Amino acid sequence: MHAGWTARVLIVILAASVSGCGAIAGMTGNKAEVCDQTRDAFTDFGKRLETLPPTDNAAWGKATTDFSAQLDALAAKADDGDLKKAITALAASWRTAGPQIAEKGDVTQMTALLREQPGKLGTACG
Repeated sequence: MHAGWTARVLIVILAASVSGCGAIAGMTGNKAEVCDQTRDAFTDFGKRLETLPPTDNAAWGKATTDFSAQLDALAAKADDGDLKKAITALAASWRTAGPQIAEKGDVTQMTALLREQPGKLGTACG
């Protein structure tokens, strides 16, 4: 009975690799893809910040809340529970920072997040 089960698993693996279908990739999840997309999101966010007028608090606040929404979408896409939790926490931090930036022009929290979060993402993506 055990040999039959093992043979079936090997046949499925072989069929997936020969046919080129994503069965094996699907079984390993999408962690690398989501990590890459999240790193790209941080890079794009940094580039977006460079284009904002320094005194336009509303634009900085909107960029921050837009970024938190983008992170939420990436977290929702993640198959890995730990990665999902980590990206959700990153998004929550940006959501909290947004109003402070928009209302008061306080970028202290943003500076800290930009300094800390890439390392946190790196740990989560390990």
